[in-house]
Amino acid sequence: MNKKIVVALLLSSSSLAGCITSPALSSEQRPPHWGTILNQKDNFYQISEQVFRSEQPTAELIPQLKAHDIDVVINLRSRNKNLAVLPSTDFKLVHVPIHTWAMSREDLLQVMQQIQQAKALNQKVLIHCYHGSDRTGASVAMYRIIFENWKIEDALNEMKHGGYGFHPVWIHIEKIFSPENVKWIQQQLSNPS
Repeated sequence: MNKKIVVALLLSSSSLAGCITSPALSSEQRPPHWGTILNQKDNFYQISEQVFRSEQPTAELIPQLKAHDIDVVINLRSRNKNLAVLPSTDFKLVHVPIHTWAMSREDLLQVMQQIQQAKALNQKVLIHCYHGSDRTGASVAMYRIIFENWKIEDALNEMKHGGYGFHPVWIHIEKIFSPENVKWIQQQLSNPS
């Protein structure tokens, strides 16, 4: 086979593999305490009384964010499109740029610190990235563990099978959720320096 054809096939198959998402549990199997869907088009879910998740917000999502009294919007993308889309007069815009392929416990700590600050002020938070799947999923999983005392395996199960579009190609994300890393984040949050 021609080398160029082989390279083209490998590249196309690897890009398709990146689009495959973890299978979601059916609505009958899905635990009721997992996120509640508010708007499928925007991958917009309510996770708890104070935390929501979505893909990159558009102007069309603003009325829904206001209807749910969201105060803080945490953008995990390297690009900060929120500045052009969301009025800073209506929302506190926080930018915590995370690269999916290089996500670390330090990244998740920054997100947890922002949630901790918002909780202290009784503010509601929206966490988002581009698709609202991987970076957002990891952040919500760590939120579940740190603030809602979920077991690591339960939070990872929701992250992967909650229907949010998690891409299993990011195998390193799950490795961040070691008991040592969770304990480290808990210590950092209880003893900010």
